[in-house]
Amino acid sequence: MAELSPKTILETIEVIRAVKSLFVEHNPYLPIYSALGGAFIGAVSSFFPNYLINRLKERREKKSTTLQIYAEIKASLELTEHRKYIVQLEQVVAAFAAKQITSYSYQVQVREDVFPIFKASLDRLGILDIDIQVNVVEFYQLIEAVIQDVKPGGLLNAQPAPESAFVEALRISKRAREIGTNLLALIERRYRLPDLKHGVCNAQG
Repeated sequence: MAELSPKTILETIEVIRAVKSLFVEHNPYLPIYSALGGAFIGAVSSFFPNYLINRLKERREKKSTTLQIYAEIKASLELTEHRKYIVQLEQVVAAFAAKQITSYSYQVQVREDVFPIFKASLDRLGILDIDIQVNVVEFYQLIEAVIQDVKPGGLLNAQPAPESAFVEALRISKRAREIGTNLLALIERRYRLPDLKHGVCNAQG
């Protein structure tokens, strides 16, 4: 075997150093970068699953709360229609207009625990879609105002009430019915609820 000359040995050492420099980064901050990068990847990998889980939970809760309130509003409107409360107020106002009466007393028995779903959902109203949320609050406020007037001891029966009181009660009742009806249609469109009368989906989206 031929002996290597000192020059060849030095050239070989330089080649080895050059090759090594290609694979080894002489950067004093490299360990810090590696640690930060690892921490970032760990944080991101744990954040996204939790974020997705929370988003899905929030969507389920929003839909559940919306549909519960939808059911209560629907039942309230149907009960009002069945018992003809608005029709009765219209008849009283018509009697005032015809000068058949100058005052009148109107009373409806109202249970204490009225609108339990809405009251149980007060702390969750903020998760509803804004347009639904605004209409829900307005609907219940109007209905509550009418209830206060017609229940025993209310404005319309504590003593015989004048025409103006009945005109206002009728106006508020009709406005509440309008908001409630529009709100039901909005929720049906938003959540693609089936049209129970026709057995089809009444909207898209």
